[in-house]
Amino acid sequence: MLPYFIANILSITFLYIGYHFKFNTKALKAILALSALPLIIIAGFKHIKVGTDTASYVHYFNKIQTFNDVISVAEEQGEIGFWLLNYLGHFVADNHYIVFLLSAAIISGCYFYSIKAFNLKTLSLFTLLFIGPYYFQLNGTRQAIAIAIFSISVIFILRKQFLYYLLSILLGFLFHKSMILCLPLYFLFIGDIKPRKVAAIMLLFIILLVFFESFINIAADIDPRYSSYGNKQDQRGGLVVSSFNILLFVWFIICRNVNKQILATRTFDSLLILYFLGALISVLAMVLGVDPSGFLRMSIYFVQMSTFLLPMTILSFRDRNTRYIITFVAVILMTAYFYLTTSTFSNLTPYRFNADIEIFNES
Repeated sequence: MLPYFIANILSITFLYIGYHFKFNTKALKAILALSALPLIIIAGFKHIKVGTDTASYVHYFNKIQTFNDVISVAEEQGEIGFWLLNYLGHFVADNHYIVFLLSAAIISGCYFYSIKAFNLKTLSLFTLLFIGPYYFQLNGTRQAIAIAIFSISVIFILRKQFLYYLLSILLGFLFHKSMILCLPLYFLFIGDIKPRKVAAIMLLFIILLVFFESFINIAADIDPRYSSYGNKQDQRGGLVVSSFNILLFVWFIICRNVNKQILATRTFDSLLILYFLGALISVLAMVLGVDPSGFLRMSIYFVQMSTFLLPMTILSFRDRNTRYIITFVAVILMTAYFYLTTSTFSNLTPYRFNADIEIFNES
């Protein structure tokens, strides 16, 4: 776990320095890049045994040597964007670390752009790293890129820039086809956020619940990998994450009502509805008792809004002492959550660096 905590602390410290000392625009861009560097290193130079899907990615990287290989793998797997990234990586290095390094750079760039756009600074970065999806890329690299791109797509929703939103969705689709499910969401936020829109989401959720097996069969016809979403399993592996997502949603609702004058904005309500979608997906997995892995991966598109919602709710408390106490408790809980999930899921520990560029191993 130590390498993760070192990378997180370094990244947060650099960003804090940049904002605390009010660096100018150029200096702040440099500090953002410096802040991203330890995160890119920890994700880019991982060992092949870190992450359950890493060996599969290494297999395909070694397999893709020519552009024809890109086409061949894309016809088999889809998501040509990621396989093209593998091909381009060979122009830099023939070691598989390069594709993880490039992926980490893309993901970090997306998230730091989003954090800067929302201007929530250090607390937002802390949330992203400790309960957000940043380290999801150590396991599901392709989808992690799409999820990171969606964090920027949300900005286009708020700015009502449909063309940019469409382009961002299509770009994310090149890395993971699940991104296309986010396309209709733009139309949910046309006009004011009203209770009837929440009611419509609930209705869709009930329909999905009732006709779940039919939807899974349709999805499996498109991609056989989705057939596993309907497998009945003991869902304890996802219970902690699902419960945490739901409890966070309850916290956001409470804060929305307590500090209505501050949080009753289109931005907060839009992010809250997106998070609500993720919480519903968590509920769906729990109610149906199916393999939680696929559902939790899909929910990440939406529950990553906690990166912005949690800082907003904390900062909505104007009393300084109250805000400090809530921040302290939040930091403790997020750190505990990060330790529990990282140490138990997806072979993320013990962390080791790529054997060819190994710096040290954690025993």
